[in-house]
Amino acid sequence: MVESLDDGGWRKSRSLAFRSAVAFAAVAAISTSAVGQTKKPVNAEQWDQVKPLFKIVEEVAAGAPAPADVTLTWQCHFVDAVAGVVLVPFTVKIEHGEFSSFPVAMYLRVVTRGAPAPAPGPRDALAQYPFEDAAIFVQPNDGRISRAFVAPPGEYDVYVALTEKPALEGPPPKTVVLKQAVSVPDLKSDLAVSSIIVYDRIEVDPRNGRPSFEDQLDEPYALWGTRLTPAIRNTFGRGENLSMIFLVYNASAAADDKPDVEVRYTFHRRADPAETFFTGARPEFFNAETLGRAFSLAAGDLIIAGQQMPLASFPDGEYRLEITVTDNTTRKSLTRDVTFAVGGS
Repeated sequence: MVESLDDGGWRKSRSLAFRSAVAFAAVAAISTSAVGQTKKPVNAEQWDQVKPLFKIVEEVAAGAPAPADVTLTWQCHFVDAVAGVVLVPFTVKIEHGEFSSFPVAMYLRVVTRGAPAPAPGPRDALAQYPFEDAAIFVQPNDGRISRAFVAPPGEYDVYVALTEKPALEGPPPKTVVLKQAVSVPDLKSDLAVSSIIVYDRIEVDPRNGRPSFEDQLDEPYALWGTRLTPAIRNTFGRGENLSMIFLVYNASAAADDKPDVEVRYTFHRRADPAETFFTGARPEFFNAETLGRAFSLAAGDLIIAGQQMPLASFPDGEYRLEITVTDNTTRKSLTRDVTFAVGGS
């Protein structure tokens, strides 16, 4: 589903991701993902658990109070994909309360913001909404559940509904509906980058091939030849690293079908109302001298950037990381910020 992962391009881009993962792994723990594994419902019993969520989401979209037997927080990222859409992997974290009866069913609905409500009665769901999805998961690890959807660039309201397995006797199943506004960016025009994914863990994806669409939904952070566990916090101890990975899109070709891209990282310490420069990290260069001979923009090979900054020298406080990406061929540049805090050992 992710752009440029045709069979040939996948092998090339996967090798680049492998090198990135190995480099990051030298100072980072590598383990299996800590995100709850989701799967498409496969039998009548699982679909029967999902179906009540359709009506609940309809009612919430119409203005009814959203059930909130547990409290969720939301995080999402944006990755360019094929056919004019953007892949949006997301994680919901259970902050308060818990599910006690498994499996838990998920229903996801993506609605164009400001669109009129669909007319009642029989309808083609795929014609009504940009995206709908259902999933089942056995148990969230570390309170996290991840899934993904795809949508063209635009403004959306995303509904995520969860309900636990009903008990034969006792109280009704715990249920929650989260409504989240999401602005999906245009990543196909001009110089662009994916979301800057700050991660807790990274491992090399052992699969030698691109995931199917369903596999990508089930494992949304299996990206670029790696499996990522995104960080859903913004405070890190001085004994940790600030680790991130992202893609650069639409770079122009320079010599030998190679890009000439420079990525610089500067850290600023924030103190209301001002901030001061704190330090810089080693820049990255993607050009004919640094990339392998086989790298080809025309073939769809990927510019995978990333950094891992040890925080041992950072005093407690709030920081802004400014990432500047420059295409030296066109002299175009863009900046992205990552805000974080350092506290404790």
